[in-house]
Amino acid sequence: MDDQQASAEAADQQRYGTGWRRVGALFLDGAVYAPLGWLDQFIWNQTSAPSILLPWVVLDSLVWLAYPIGFVAVFGQTLGKMACGVRVLDLREKPVSFKQAVLREIAPVVFTPCFLFLQIQNILSGQLANRAYGDFTAMTHVGLLSLAWILLEVITMLTNSKRRALHDFIAGTVVVRVEREKELLWFLLVLFALSWIVPELMEEHNMIRGK
Repeated sequence: MDDQQASAEAADQQRYGTGWRRVGALFLDGAVYAPLGWLDQFIWNQTSAPSILLPWVVLDSLVWLAYPIGFVAVFGQTLGKMACGVRVLDLREKPVSFKQAVLREIAPVVFTPCFLFLQIQNILSGQLANRAYGDFTAMTHVGLLSLAWILLEVITMLTNSKRRALHDFIAGTVVVRVEREKELLWFLLVLFALSWIVPELMEEHNMIRGK
């Protein structure tokens, strides 16, 4: 029985030991957004017209939400997760529902409309510095909130056998190992490198210290 239990624990550790893969997927999913970020940088550098900026910030926000929710609901994986070899399932290890995909992104779902409202308010009042997010004090507060959420996610993931993060408990999901999509991995690694290089080659005169 002890041998069977040890074997089962080893199998679970192999199946649910996704921590580093999930970290890698997080960075690679950030690279997926890189072309959107380049377009965002170009638009903010080229215009201050509310008629352009208002629909753009709405579209940009919707894409940030739609990508992880849509891919997880349909495939159980974002592109980053595909490349790193992890998949999201419900607790019965069946495909997740759309509701579960939304609940896994509960923090962005809650905070994105707040940030969007801030941007819209600042655009209408002509306060365009830092993509209309306000001065660096406001951006620091946003960063601290994000850091606090990430810490909660990491703490919960490290304190249970199935490595379920906080959003997994909220959504009733679990993340398991699957085979990596190696060609996609190399493509996203190149895109990740470009995500650091291309913005440095572009003009940037919007990210300034706001008043």
